[in-house]
Amino acid sequence: MVTLYSADEVARHNNENDIWLIMNGGVYDVTKFLKEHPGGEEVLLTLAGQDGTTCFDDIGHTTEAIQLRETLKIGEVGGDGVTSTENPGPNTSRNDNGHNTQWMIEPEKQKPSPLLPISVGIFAVFYILFFYYWS
Repeated sequence: MVTLYSADEVARHNNENDIWLIMNGGVYDVTKFLKEHPGGEEVLLTLAGQDGTTCFDDIGHTTEAIQLRETLKIGEVGGDGVTSTENPGPNTSRNDNGHNTQWMIEPEKQKPSPLLPISVGIFAVFYILFFYYWS
């Protein structure tokens, strides 16, 4: 038998010692996973007690991550409506699509490699020397 939790009950589990999330109608206790989360603790803390479906689906998690999520499932949401990150509190930020962007990780900007110009220069020197001295 599946344990049903109200959205209000899930919302009460919203601190680093007790984190529950709603995803695709399921309720997940991610408290023990907080320190292990590859995206960092802040992602889970930002969504604590809320519906993290959109954020989870948008990030493109692997099959292994989805299977791991299912091991943390403690029940399903029952009763009236599910709380959602679609109506954020005052400390959340939004992008143009209306999605919560605090959980997003900025990719590291790559610096251009100096190897390409150096390689081209070396090739040019050898090319010129080869045709100048051997022709």
